Amino acid sequence: MTNWNLIRGTEGKLSTQDIRKNILSYIIQNHPASLIQYIEKEHNIYRIDILGSDSLIFDLQGQFVKVNRR
Repeated sequence: MTNWNLIRGTEGKLSTQDIRKNILSYIIQNHPASLIQYIEKEHNIYRIDILGSDSLIFDLQGQFVKVNRR
């Protein structure tokens, strides 16, 4: 289960409704047992850090772009 309480962006805190449904669907489908460390909205991307793992990058439409390996 994903905890969406820790969300930060360049404009300050974001609400859960700012996160695209297809991002949530992607995470549930591809990382079902993972914990989200934090979600950050930057200028043109969402960066989602998985606790103890990689960062997932999505565009502002919620389409998966790439994985940033740690």
